[in-house]
Amino acid sequence: MGFVILTSLPIWHLLVVTDDGSIYSYILKYAKTLPKLNHFVPKSASIGTEMPVIEKPKPGKKELDSVARRLEYFKHFGDYLLKSKPKNLKTKRKNGLKLQLQRIVYNGSETYLVMEVSNTSGIAFEIDFLNVYRVNGNKKRKASYQKLEMKPICAYKIPSKVYNSQSFRFVYVLPKFVLRDKEKLQLELQEINGSRKLLLKYH
Repeated sequence: MGFVILTSLPIWHLLVVTDDGSIYSYILKYAKTLPKLNHFVPKSASIGTEMPVIEKPKPGKKELDSVARRLEYFKHFGDYLLKSKPKNLKTKRKNGLKLQLQRIVYNGSETYLVMEVSNTSGIAFEIDFLNVYRVNGNKKRKASYQKLEMKPICAYKIPSKVYNSQSFRFVYVLPKFVLRDKEKLQLELQEINGSRKLLLKYH
Protein backbone atom coordinates (compact mmCIF):
# COMPACT_ATOMS: atom_id res chain seq x y z
CA MET A 1 0.00 0.00 0.00
CA GLY A 2 1.25 3.50 -0.76
CA PHE A 3 0.05 6.99 0.04
CA VAL A 4 0.77 10.61 -0.95
CA ILE A 5 -0.09 13.72 1.04
CA LEU A 6 -0.55 16.87 -1.02
CA THR A 7 -0.31 19.88 1.26
CA SER A 8 -2.07 23.20 1.05
CA LEU A 9 -1.95 24.39 4.64
CA PRO A 10 -3.96 24.11 6.79
CA ILE A 11 -5.70 21.42 4.66
CA TRP A 12 -4.09 18.18 3.35
CA HIS A 13 -5.15 15.93 0.51
CA LEU A 14 -4.50 12.22 1.29
CA LEU A 15 -4.29 9.87 -1.70
CA VAL A 16 -4.01 6.13 -0.87
CA VAL A 17 -3.35 3.22 -3.26
CA THR A 18 -3.80 -0.27 -1.74
CA ASP A 19 -2.06 -3.51 -2.80
CA ASP A 20 -5.00 -4.55 -4.97
CA GLY A 21 -4.86 -1.23 -6.87
CA SER A 22 -7.86 0.46 -5.22
CA ILE A 23 -7.58 4.28 -4.87
CA TYR A 24 -8.95 6.29 -1.96
CA SER A 25 -8.93 10.09 -1.68
CA TYR A 26 -9.52 12.16 1.48
CA ILE A 27 -9.32 15.78 2.58
CA LEU A 28 -7.59 16.15 5.94
CA LYS A 29 -7.84 19.11 8.29
CA TYR A 30 -6.01 19.80 11.54
CA ALA A 31 -7.98 19.52 14.78
CA LYS A 32 -6.90 19.84 18.42
CA THR A 33 -9.03 16.88 19.47
CA LEU A 34 -10.20 13.79 17.54
CA PRO A 35 -13.80 12.70 17.91
CA LYS A 36 -12.83 9.22 16.59
CA LEU A 37 -9.40 7.62 16.81
CA ASN A 38 -9.82 4.79 14.28
CA HIS A 39 -11.62 5.06 10.97
CA PHE A 40 -12.42 1.91 8.96
CA VAL A 41 -12.85 2.43 5.22
CA PRO A 42 -15.22 0.17 3.23
CA LYS A 43 -14.11 -1.02 -0.22
CA SER A 44 -17.13 0.78 -1.68
CA ALA A 45 -15.43 4.10 -0.78
CA SER A 46 -12.78 3.54 -3.48
CA ILE A 47 -12.78 6.18 -6.22
CA GLY A 48 -11.20 3.86 -8.80
CA THR A 49 -8.33 1.45 -9.49
CA GLU A 50 -4.73 2.02 -10.49
CA MET A 51 -4.44 -1.26 -12.41
CA PRO A 52 -6.89 -3.42 -14.36
CA VAL A 53 -8.41 -6.38 -12.57
CA ILE A 54 -6.34 -9.50 -13.33
CA GLU A 55 -8.39 -12.56 -14.20
CA LYS A 56 -7.86 -15.38 -11.76
CA PRO A 57 -6.41 -18.61 -13.24
CA LYS A 58 -8.94 -21.28 -14.00
CA PRO A 59 -9.14 -24.19 -11.58
CA GLY A 60 -6.44 -26.74 -12.32
CA LYS A 61 -4.21 -24.38 -14.34
CA LYS A 62 -1.69 -23.98 -11.50
CA GLU A 63 -1.44 -27.75 -11.16
CA LEU A 64 -0.94 -28.13 -14.92
CA ASP A 65 1.85 -25.54 -14.88
CA SER A 66 3.52 -27.41 -12.03
CA VAL A 67 3.34 -30.72 -13.92
CA ALA A 68 4.76 -29.09 -17.06
CA ARG A 69 7.70 -27.62 -15.10
CA ARG A 70 8.35 -31.00 -13.50
CA LEU A 71 8.40 -32.79 -16.86
CA GLU A 72 10.69 -30.10 -18.25
CA TYR A 73 13.10 -30.74 -15.39
CA PHE A 74 13.04 -34.50 -16.08
CA LYS A 75 13.99 -33.80 -19.70
CA HIS A 76 16.84 -31.45 -18.78
CA PHE A 77 18.28 -33.90 -16.27
CA GLY A 78 17.71 -36.73 -18.76
CA ASP A 79 19.77 -34.84 -21.35
CA TYR A 80 22.54 -34.40 -18.79
CA LEU A 81 22.59 -38.15 -18.12
CA LEU A 82 22.57 -39.03 -21.81
CA LYS A 83 25.56 -36.77 -22.43
CA SER A 84 27.54 -38.47 -19.66
CA LYS A 85 29.86 -41.39 -20.40
CA PRO A 86 27.95 -44.68 -20.73
CA LYS A 87 28.47 -47.38 -18.13
CA ASN A 88 27.39 -51.02 -18.15
CA LEU A 89 25.54 -52.39 -15.15
CA LYS A 90 23.97 -55.31 -17.00
CA THR A 91 23.48 -56.37 -20.63
CA LYS A 92 21.10 -58.84 -22.24
CA ARG A 93 21.67 -60.05 -25.80
CA LYS A 94 19.42 -62.30 -27.86
CA ASN A 95 19.10 -62.90 -31.61
CA GLY A 96 20.92 -59.72 -32.60
CA LEU A 97 19.08 -57.53 -30.09
CA LYS A 98 20.69 -55.91 -27.08
CA LEU A 99 19.17 -54.25 -24.01
CA GLN A 100 21.63 -52.59 -21.65
CA LEU A 101 21.09 -51.00 -18.25
CA GLN A 102 23.81 -48.37 -18.03
CA ARG A 103 23.11 -46.30 -14.94
CA ILE A 104 20.78 -45.99 -11.94
CA VAL A 105 20.77 -42.43 -10.63
CA TYR A 106 18.93 -41.07 -7.59
CA ASN A 107 17.89 -37.42 -7.79
CA GLY A 108 15.37 -35.86 -5.45
CA SER A 109 12.31 -38.08 -5.11
CA GLU A 110 12.96 -39.90 -8.40
CA THR A 111 15.14 -42.73 -9.72
CA TYR A 112 16.52 -42.43 -13.25
CA LEU A 113 17.33 -45.50 -15.34
CA VAL A 114 19.66 -44.89 -18.29
CA MET A 115 19.27 -47.65 -20.88
CA GLU A 116 20.28 -48.51 -24.43
CA VAL A 117 18.65 -50.70 -27.03
CA SER A 118 20.55 -51.92 -30.12
CA ASN A 119 19.58 -53.96 -33.15
CA THR A 120 21.92 -55.97 -35.39
CA SER A 121 19.39 -58.68 -36.24
CA GLY A 122 18.84 -57.53 -39.81
CA ILE A 123 15.14 -56.96 -39.11
CA ALA A 124 13.58 -53.82 -37.68
CA PHE A 125 12.43 -54.16 -34.08
CA GLU A 126 9.22 -52.28 -33.23
CA ILE A 127 8.76 -51.81 -29.50
CA ASP A 128 5.45 -52.79 -27.93
CA PHE A 129 6.47 -52.02 -24.35
CA LEU A 130 9.40 -51.84 -21.95
CA ASN A 131 8.20 -52.65 -18.45
CA VAL A 132 10.14 -52.30 -15.20
CA TYR A 133 9.55 -54.62 -12.24
CA ARG A 134 10.82 -55.19 -8.74
CA VAL A 135 11.12 -58.94 -8.22
CA ASN A 136 11.45 -60.67 -4.86
CA GLY A 137 11.88 -64.41 -4.34
CA ASN A 138 12.13 -67.41 -6.63
CA LYS A 139 9.53 -67.90 -9.36
CA LYS A 140 9.60 -71.66 -8.74
CA ARG A 141 8.42 -71.02 -5.19
CA LYS A 142 5.15 -69.23 -5.90
CA ALA A 143 4.31 -68.65 -2.22
CA SER A 144 7.27 -66.28 -1.73
CA TYR A 145 7.49 -64.87 -5.28
CA GLN A 146 6.48 -61.23 -5.81
CA LYS A 147 6.64 -59.19 -8.98
CA LEU A 148 5.69 -55.51 -8.74
CA GLU A 149 5.49 -53.33 -11.83
CA MET A 150 6.80 -49.78 -11.49
CA LYS A 151 5.18 -47.29 -13.82
CA PRO A 152 7.51 -44.59 -15.16
CA ILE A 153 6.67 -40.95 -14.52
CA CYS A 154 8.44 -40.05 -17.75
CA ALA A 155 9.95 -42.11 -20.59
CA TYR A 156 12.43 -39.80 -22.32
CA LYS A 157 13.72 -40.45 -25.85
CA ILE A 158 12.67 -44.10 -25.98
CA PRO A 159 12.25 -45.06 -29.68
CA SER A 160 9.15 -46.67 -31.12
CA LYS A 161 11.18 -48.63 -33.70
CA VAL A 162 14.84 -49.69 -33.90
CA TYR A 163 16.04 -50.45 -37.41
CA ASN A 164 18.97 -52.73 -38.17
CA SER A 165 22.35 -51.27 -37.11
CA GLN A 166 20.67 -48.63 -34.92
CA SER A 167 21.23 -47.92 -31.22
CA PHE A 168 19.28 -45.61 -28.93
CA ARG A 169 19.98 -44.40 -25.41
CA PHE A 170 17.01 -43.27 -23.36
CA VAL A 171 15.90 -42.54 -19.81
CA TYR A 172 13.09 -43.84 -17.60
CA VAL A 173 12.09 -41.66 -14.63
CA LEU A 174 10.49 -43.62 -11.79
CA PRO A 175 9.34 -42.82 -8.26
CA LYS A 176 12.35 -43.26 -5.97
CA PHE A 177 13.05 -46.84 -4.95
CA VAL A 178 15.95 -48.78 -3.44
CA LEU A 179 16.34 -52.50 -4.04
CA ARG A 180 16.49 -54.63 -0.91
CA ASP A 181 19.04 -57.43 -0.48
CA LYS A 182 16.95 -60.16 -2.10
CA GLU A 183 15.23 -57.96 -4.66
CA LYS A 184 16.06 -57.71 -8.36
CA LEU A 185 15.28 -55.16 -10.99
CA GLN A 186 13.72 -56.75 -14.06
CA LEU A 187 13.34 -55.11 -17.48
CA GLU A 188 11.06 -56.68 -20.09
CA LEU A 189 11.30 -55.46 -23.67
CA GLN A 190 8.61 -56.83 -25.99
CA GLU A 191 8.21 -56.58 -29.75
CA ILE A 192 4.88 -55.47 -31.13
CA ASN A 193 3.16 -58.01 -33.39
CA GLY A 194 6.12 -60.34 -32.93
CA SER A 195 7.61 -62.95 -30.63
CA ARG A 196 10.99 -61.34 -29.91
CA LYS A 197 11.48 -60.42 -26.28
CA LEU A 198 14.39 -59.45 -24.02
CA LEU A 199 14.40 -60.08 -20.28
CA LEU A 200 17.12 -58.37 -18.23
CA LYS A 201 17.59 -58.93 -14.48
CA TYR A 202 19.86 -56.79 -12.35
CA HIS A 203 21.13 -56.79 -8.79
